[in-house]
Amino acid sequence: MITRRQIGWEKMIDQNFFEKLNFEKLLSLEKKRRKIDKSELVFVGMANIASYRWCGAKAILHSREVELDFFRAYLVDRIRYSFELNLIDKLPKKQEALLYIGDEITYNDIERLLKKRCETFQEKSIDTEFYYLMSVKNGKAFINPFLPPEQKEVAKEIAKKEGYQIVDDLPMERGEFYHLEDPEKYPTIRWNFNWENYVIVGVPDGITDDFVYEYKTTNKSLHYIKPVAFAQADLYGYFFKRPKKRVKIFVKKENKTYVWEEKVDVENALDILKKFKLADKEGWVIPPKNWKCKICKYKEKCKLKNKLGGK
Repeated sequence: MITRRQIGWEKMIDQNFFEKLNFEKLLSLEKKRRKIDKSELVFVGMANIASYRWCGAKAILHSREVELDFFRAYLVDRIRYSFELNLIDKLPKKQEALLYIGDEITYNDIERLLKKRCETFQEKSIDTEFYYLMSVKNGKAFINPFLPPEQKEVAKEIAKKEGYQIVDDLPMERGEFYHLEDPEKYPTIRWNFNWENYVIVGVPDGITDDFVYEYKTTNKSLHYIKPVAFAQADLYGYFFKRPKKRVKIFVKKENKTYVWEEKVDVENALDILKKFKLADKEGWVIPPKNWKCKICKYKEKCKLKNKLGGK
């Protein structure tokens, strides 16, 4: 996502530096540092693990496809937070040395950073400079459809100036803008956690002292999305050490919002982690409903689908 204020310092400083890095090489080196074979899946997102409740095969296939993205998030966070925590004041000359930055960051440090974000959260939430203008992917810009008309024009001007191709829709990014329209706003932070041989990256929709917040929108039945949302919230609660979860799901076809607030189910979080690992390491998953296969982007290469007779 890009804001008006981020056009400038983030692009000139952060992105220019990170865009020069060879993340594929660094990922291989990091797996070697961890004494894990380069073919093994290591860096995964909590949302992708939770999607096992939709389809275990898709959860694994998608996680492998986007592993590099989560490794990038892992490395970028470690470097940025190390500067923010005054653990480093300059970057090493060799890219390989970047892998060791952040080793000393503790969970207490992450709580300190979250507290800082809480202190400035209210100020940012009412600052019109923090309108999310657009989302950019592969040089294509999707303008936030919820912007006021004058802000849309500003966004289009910036996109053209930056050389982005303006498109009518980017499905995943559209979902993020729906999240932004949710009136419930809480501070949050992205971080990673080691679980067995995995590095699990997550950023809840919100974190308070008492609960983690998960918000989803769907065109599908509540019956299918609720287990995924609850699994994701339980994973957030487990790793970010919060006792409760608050889950909100907006079902578009009903124009209705459902809300739950209850204790984090640690057993559910551990169960989904173990099942994800079993699917990843041994290929064992419960077959999904056939109609899910028909709309899945991985249907041509899914071994489970082929075992089911290609339905």
